[in-house]
Amino acid sequence: MPMPFARPWRHPKTGMYWFRRRVPKELRSLLGRCEERRTLGTKEPALARTRYLQAAVEIDERWGLLRRSAAALASLASPPRGAPRGGTEPPSDQHSFDCRSFGSDPDRVAPTPSSPPAVPSAPTRSVPWRPAFETYAAEAKLAPSTIKRWAGVLTALEEALGTDDLALVTRGDLIAWKRDLLAAGRDPRTVRDAYIAATKALMNWAVANGRLDTNPAAGVVVTVPNKPQLRERDFTDCEAGVILRASFGPHDARLSREHAAARRWIPWLCAYGGARVNEMTQLRAHDVRRDGAAWVIRITPEAGSVKTGRWRDVPLHPHLVEQGFVDFVLGCGSGALFYDPARGRNGQAAHPIYKKVGERLAAWVRAIGVVDPGVDPNHGWRHRFKTMGRRAGIDPALLDAIQGHAPRTEGEHYGRYPVDVMFEAICRMPRYEVGVSCGPSAPTTAYPSNREHSECAS
Repeated sequence: MPMPFARPWRHPKTGMYWFRRRVPKELRSLLGRCEERRTLGTKEPALARTRYLQAAVEIDERWGLLRRSAAALASLASPPRGAPRGGTEPPSDQHSFDCRSFGSDPDRVAPTPSSPPAVPSAPTRSVPWRPAFETYAAEAKLAPSTIKRWAGVLTALEEALGTDDLALVTRGDLIAWKRDLLAAGRDPRTVRDAYIAATKALMNWAVANGRLDTNPAAGVVVTVPNKPQLRERDFTDCEAGVILRASFGPHDARLSREHAAARRWIPWLCAYGGARVNEMTQLRAHDVRRDGAAWVIRITPEAGSVKTGRWRDVPLHPHLVEQGFVDFVLGCGSGALFYDPARGRNGQAAHPIYKKVGERLAAWVRAIGVVDPGVDPNHGWRHRFKTMGRRAGIDPALLDAIQGHAPRTEGEHYGRYPVDVMFEAICRMPRYEVGVSCGPSAPTTAYPSNREHSECAS
């Protein structure tokens, strides 16, 4: 009978050609779907027609196999007229099947006379990705920003393949999708760590929870070439000087009070504490407290995103206290220091305003002259802190604890570094004296004397 989609179907958004054919009614219960579809992996019409014919032959053979297998089972279930219905084994010739009748696959094994013919099992039921992802995200407690990003990835997959049903996605579909993303200019690292990773994670969960039989994304690999590194990833003395000097202003009068405060204090907090920028942009006034001789910042997932999901305390360098950071905090009440929650985009957790503050700080750093693409305008502080700490002779494990890096051994997971021990290490970090130039726009770095060490720790 005539079938729709009798020629390659071109996807209106991707331009990729597809094989599509409606499943005959008598086979829908066996296949669990109403339509066969698969990507032809090409945007060339001539090649698409050739691959379409090859796919059509394969589909016809498979459907023929299903019809013959179903008919054989039906004949076994209904003995011939006049045959005894109980206790007597049917004649052996009723079990005899030639393997050639099951298609041209040389690996197919014909059923033995003592067993009924093998019938391919029906594929997994329909698995629309949206309800599956909603359940997965709730179970895995994905961060709102991750949910937003991965939902966009899965929507892109649906648009590329023309279906929201994960049960219809094949390994070939995903390989073709990966190829199209790379051909469109997507960064290979983004394709690997966002597009393929999100799809693979959801399908792994679907397999583990009995919604899919297999994960077609398993083994789909994106080769990411190593980028040439033309410089170190930490700020140079000159770059650090440019940023720290600019932090004193004057700042644009149109800036909000919170954003002006972010420019003033966050570069210094990162320079002296080695934290991630967004760990600072999300700070609240009550995250700053006195602990013995030290003023301490509490970095906590309660305030926002923390990569490790663990809290940690970071003592403030005495130079920050001298500059008036504690006085600034005490004058801010108990709320956020560097953003106004009322300015958030519809109050959605997937659009935290503190991340926007970090993005604007990065743009500001580029605008004031730190333009080398080899250094990240925010993360450069994190690398520089490690460099300066090594120069000061601080124990690497202690530097890791201050910055929230993972312990290097199982033993280092035990116990903790007390605040006074970390404070002594922070005091050994060199001061940035931006008022005196050692170059066109660089700070001097003055190391505290032994006497100053003891004063800090007292």
